[in-house]
Formats: sequence, structure tokens, C-alpha cells
Amino acid sequence: MLGELLEQGRTYREVASGLGVCHTTVERQIKALLWSVARRSPIPGVPDLDLASLAQLRFHADAVMAAVRAAPALDDSPPLADLDEAELLGGIRRIRRLSENANRDVALVLTLLCTGAKPLEIARLRVRDYVDEDGSARRESCLPEGTALHGRERPIYFDSDRTCQAIDAYLEERVRRQIGVNARASFRGLDPESALFLTAKGQPFRIRARSASDQRPSCPVLLETYSGIFRRAGWRGVTTQYARRLFAQRLAGKGADKEQLAELLGVATDRSVKRLLERRQQPLSELVKDLV
Repeated sequence: MLGELLEQGRTYREVASGLGVCHTTVERQIKALLWSVARRSPIPGVPDLDLASLAQLRFHADAVMAAVRAAPALDDSPPLADLDEAELLGGIRRIRRLSENANRDVALVLTLLCTGAKPLEIARLRVRDYVDEDGSARRESCLPEGTALHGRERPIYFDSDRTCQAIDAYLEERVRRQIGVNARASFRGLDPESALFLTAKGQPFRIRARSASDQRPSCPVLLETYSGIFRRAGWRGVTTQYARRLFAQRLAGKGADKEQLAELLGVATDRSVKRLLERRQQPLSELVKDLV
């Protein structure tokens, strides 16, 4: 697909038409390939941000094609087993290099990992859910009835310096760009009813029914945004559900009981909690490695 795009001068739509798929599928797969190659070794003469621009890819076509053809197989590495400190920091650095909305994307992924909230709940968060009228961060907040799944208010904690710093940097950028602001000094100059996180075009993430026959709400644009963030971070196999499971397991490791887990995660049954606590089985060779 990349060869057709860069060497034959075809468009995403033309490549997709020949394969019988949507042009966005082709674009996503090509960008995922390039980000994977660049993560292992930067492409000589090609800035990371240029990987998102078709015009720049064509300008650097020879270097890009040479790097991709020289790259080892990209599907031979196992899925990420655990998002430890080193991998988290490495992923954040890669997001900052590769994302066109770096402040927002870092804030989004850290909010997910810090709160365990579902993407739909994160899409519904408002500025006032994180910022008090005096401008301070609400480290102990709540998901209101209209925001939380199952319609029950529950606590949400932004009690992480790294997460708060990331959200603050994103909100400062919004003020600089005059996106979702008000004329007052309260709430840091932001409209308290504005969505906490916005699309690249400065709009709230659209929430809609899953389908005509399934009226449950969903936010596919934010889900796709998270998928792109995980690809840029290089976190193979990570999904939003993986992040919630990791959140639950780390809480359990700190001594949280099932009732506390259910309250923080917004689930109603012990079965749901148990499912989130299930760990992916590791190969025996990994289990015994460096045991002593």
C-alpha cells in the first residue's frame, strides 16, 4: 500500500478502492507502519511530524521506502504485558514526538490511566469537573449522574501530579488558542460547561447511539483517537479496556476491596469486578525469568 501511495502516486482512496476497503483503513495502517518503523529507528532526514503528512511523505519518498524495506518484521513482538514506569515515560515521549495534538493526547491517555473512566465518560467530562471556580485542580471530583455510566454519581480522582500537569498544559494551550473560553477570570478563563477534552477542530467528541437497533450511547471518534494515541506510543495490544483492567489491578494491589473497586470503576456486579481483575496469562518462560 505504501509503495502504491509513494511510488505510483496514488491517493488513499485509489489504493483503498483496489483493496475494497475504506480509505481511512488504508491511511491508519500506513501511519501505524511508519510510526512503528520510526519508533525502532528514526527515518533519516524525516522529522516525526512529517509522518502524518502525505505531501511530506511524498517529498521524502525515497528515504521512507528505504527505511521501511530495511526494517525487520514488525509483528514478531509480543503484546505489551505491563505498562511499567519506563514504558509509560517512553510512550509519552513518543506521543509528544508524533502527535499533532501532543498536549491533549498526553492528557487523554494519563486521564484514562489515572481514573479508570470509560472513554464515553471522559468524553462527557466538563471543565468544571476538573477545575474549580478559583482555578485550582479538583483532585477529588465526581462523575455526575448525567456523565457516569449507569446513571449513578461516583467519585473520580485526578490525584496524580503527572496527570494534573498534563491536563494543565492542555488547558493552557486552549486558553492561548482561545478555544472554549469565557470572558471571566474564573475557571482559568475557560467556559466551565465546555468539554474538558476537544477534537482537533475544537469541538466536543460526538456521542451517538451505537446503531439504529442499539440505542446505547457511544463515542467512536474518541475510541479511534485513543487507538491512534496507543499506536503512536508504541504500546502493542493496549486498548481502553486494557487501561481499565490495569487500573483495577493496581488498585487491588494497593489493597482495594471489591466494593471500592466497583465504586471507582462504576460497575454494578462482583462478576464485572472479577473480569477486570483477570490477568493475561504469561508464557512459562517469562514467569520464571530472573526469578532469583
